[in-house]
Amino acid sequence: MADSVAQTIHGYEHDNLRHVVVTSTCFAFILSTTAVGFRIISRKINGSGLFVDDWLIIIALIFEYGISIAGVVLLYNGLGTHIVEISPEQLVIYLKTLFTGSILYTGCIASIKLSILMLYRRLFPVKSMKYAVSIVSLIVILWAACGILAGCFICIPTEKLWHPMLPGGCMNLSKFYYGLQVPNIATDAIILLMPMHIVWNLPISKVQKLGLSGIFILGVLTLIFDIIRLVVLIQLSTQGEDITYNQVPASVWTCIEPAVGIVAACLSNMRPLFKVIHTKVWSRLSSRYATHTNNPSDSQINEKGVWPRQTPSPSNSPSPSGDFDQSPTHNQSAV
Repeated sequence: MADSVAQTIHGYEHDNLRHVVVTSTCFAFILSTTAVGFRIISRKINGSGLFVDDWLIIIALIFEYGISIAGVVLLYNGLGTHIVEISPEQLVIYLKTLFTGSILYTGCIASIKLSILMLYRRLFPVKSMKYAVSIVSLIVILWAACGILAGCFICIPTEKLWHPMLPGGCMNLSKFYYGLQVPNIATDAIILLMPMHIVWNLPISKVQKLGLSGIFILGVLTLIFDIIRLVVLIQLSTQGEDITYNQVPASVWTCIEPAVGIVAACLSNMRPLFKVIHTKVWSRLSSRYATHTNNPSDSQINEKGVWPRQTPSPSNSPSPSGDFDQSPTHNQSAV
């Protein structure tokens, strides 16, 4: 009864945004876990151990779990409902949990970037790439360190973040978001472009070059989500004090963006798994087709002028990535 009265007074449906948070959190959790799981399975198929880039993506996944857990804690302490419906105790827990967000998010994104950079270093062991990887890795590490420090001291003293009445001061949120996201977007763009020159100089066909470039360019989704998150955060900083209700879009993108980044970082490592799946599916389809064409009723159909298709065996057809496997700059156990 009290809830219905509050809904009438304040003109909204209680908890009407919670389902958005639940859906995005589950989506991010499943997507990132599946991608890393497939990556590890691909390593086992190759018979190789885990490389540095694999361990870094596992660390990124742990950070993503932390972001998801923080989202659940926020959900149970007011995220998706208006601030007038939240008790002071819940609000303190909410703001303390929110405080961890910049640390978890920055750590996750930095781990993803470093994982991709270490993959580049392993796949393309040339001097120019090694130098580029070293420089960009240093930039990413400095960005992460500055972002985490700024997040920890966004208010001085830190307790002022969840106890606003304490004396002290807080950083301008718009400037903080710009300072965090603009370098993030810039490094993502650089990382996307880094392997293109080497890929297009490999002794492989244009189709294979386009395929490899497409795998790396899939990371452009992360770049787009970076920009969307920046816009959402800037909007949040100007939307007033109803943070628990207005925070939903920012929380959704903070959860989804790293998950998509993890998937983009893992896709180029799943080739062995895709090859196994392709071979098995092709073999089953070929055997079924052979059985079908040997059926007497099919023979009668063929006598009427219908020609059976000749399905090539995967062992006799050229591998779409065979030339790339023979490239002197490619480590066959790498992907």
